[in-house]
Amino acid sequence: MTRALAILLLLVVALAAASLSLGPADVTLPESLRALLLGGDGPLPMVMREIRLPRVLLALMIGGTLGLAGAAMQGYLRNPLAEPGLLGVSASAALGAVLA
Repeated sequence: MTRALAILLLLVVALAAASLSLGPADVTLPESLRALLLGGDGPLPMVMREIRLPRVLLALMIGGTLGLAGAAMQGYLRNPLAEPGLLGVSASAALGAVLA
């Protein structure tokens, strides 16, 4: 169990680092990490700190929150196949979107 958790954690860190180097500019992973950690002059450190890093952090937080919500619902209902439609959450969200 702990080995699988460690592998998943390393995979999340590797994918987050790779996500920092993805974008329309042709920048390698070492260049993007150097600009993020060391800063400096030019547009790359600003792009890393104001666009790409918040994007990665937001994706990690949203993914973790959705995972925890799913695990909580499965634990609460004691059903490993539980999903939001079981309680009508999807229909209520659609109603809220239509009303908005």
